[in-house]
Amino acid sequence: MNISEIVERNARRIPNRTAIISEPDKITWSSFNKMVNRLGNSLLDLGVKKGDRIAIYLPNSLEFLIAYFAIARVGAIAVPFNIMYKAAEINYIVNNSDACILFAAQKEASENVAGIRDQLPSVKEIIIVGENSLENTLLFSDLLAQGKDSLEITDCEPDDVVTILYTSGTTGNPKGAMLTHNNYWQQADLNGCYLLHINDQDSLLSANPYCHIFFVTTVLGPMFKGAAVVVMPRFYPEKSLEMITEYKVTHFAGVPTMYIYMLNHYQQNRDKYDLSSLRVVQSAGAAMPAEFIPQIEDSFGVDYCELYGATETCSAVTYERAGHNLAGSIGLVAHSWEVKIVNDEAEEVPVGEVGEMMVKGPGLFKGYWRMPEATKAAFKDGWFFTGDMGYVNEDGYMFIVDRKKDMIICGGYNVYPREIEEMLFTHPAVLEAAVIGVNDSEKGEIPKAFIVPKPGSNVTADEIKVFCKERMAAYKAPREVEIIKELPKNPTGKVLKRELK
Repeated sequence: MNISEIVERNARRIPNRTAIISEPDKITWSSFNKMVNRLGNSLLDLGVKKGDRIAIYLPNSLEFLIAYFAIARVGAIAVPFNIMYKAAEINYIVNNSDACILFAAQKEASENVAGIRDQLPSVKEIIIVGENSLENTLLFSDLLAQGKDSLEITDCEPDDVVTILYTSGTTGNPKGAMLTHNNYWQQADLNGCYLLHINDQDSLLSANPYCHIFFVTTVLGPMFKGAAVVVMPRFYPEKSLEMITEYKVTHFAGVPTMYIYMLNHYQQNRDKYDLSSLRVVQSAGAAMPAEFIPQIEDSFGVDYCELYGATETCSAVTYERAGHNLAGSIGLVAHSWEVKIVNDEAEEVPVGEVGEMMVKGPGLFKGYWRMPEATKAAFKDGWFFTGDMGYVNEDGYMFIVDRKKDMIICGGYNVYPREIEEMLFTHPAVLEAAVIGVNDSEKGEIPKAFIVPKPGSNVTADEIKVFCKERMAAYKAPREVEIIKELPKNPTGKVLKRELK
């Protein structure tokens, strides 16, 4: 088994269909497969062996995709991380993984790698995408040009690790989740064949970083079915709408923030775009405020689907079936997964009662790289503790309430920030909202809301307080409200509540 077989399979079956659209180029499956083989052969010439770790410090790009599948094809382990990372973050991940090769973009390598190169003893070669402005580095383009077109795919065991993805590290250093060829293969099947409703004449656009687990949904899922992947290095709402229009994109995937900004832009400029090709849009990474779901479907003329998953589950565990969504729900459990809702003693709770979600399925990660204690703590009898609080209704639809660590205890009451955020999004002047708990001498904690108003709005903190008090229990209503220009987010668009705290 080898996840790169997906590419070769399509190269045999539909060689002349488009595999990658990376402006201004369209790459066929046959050409893309040859590129993967050429780079794979060059990696072997550099002495790369099965199981070696190879770091990828590149933006979403054709080069990222070639590098990723070439690494997998020779049996090595890809260690991708975000192009926005700086020297200290790079230092930790590269050294923790003992990466022997680093693929890096020229500009970012000059700014963030050159100064710490002597601190990366395991790195034997740095391969630059772009101009070779650094000493003692290799050029990606040279390796691609000199490699041979054919390469035998390295046979790997299903349980062999293909990727180490480092979690965001909200507490302590990031943990490297080890994901296997079987994890990726099974989840690519789930995403491509069930979740996305996609086929080999379709195309999917996403700006979510390829270094994120969303890669399984935005790249592997479409590729599993032979659909084209439309590369977008960085998200801009107007650019997304332009690309959907120009390339007749059929599927879009993103985080809620992207849809909120796309909606706002489209509703003011709808005559500029033709979205008639778009059929299915998919959201993950954070809960979509229910207020926006009908707006997305009506404005874009699409079926909206939301999934729930994590780095440790290799993407989707639950998902909404196209055309059958229930606003606010993360859908039904996937046919290949099991989910149970438990209390603090890991005992299942009744239907409708909130508890922590535990999951078991084919995407479940192998463990944390070189962290046996953290791995042991994450599991119980083969079930993974997600840290997410949720419940299931009588029809089997799953609902996320909040992260366990984000729950606010106000005067003895459990308060879930997401419930308040959902209410805030119904206010006509609110573009974005986030709620956290802050210390209070009498209540222990109280909810505080941060509001990003829509352009042109002059909404005040007092107006927001009154709005919430009229619509929810007093202990849930935010006692403090702060109006800000933007919410802090990580590179995938998820709100960083720790920075708000």
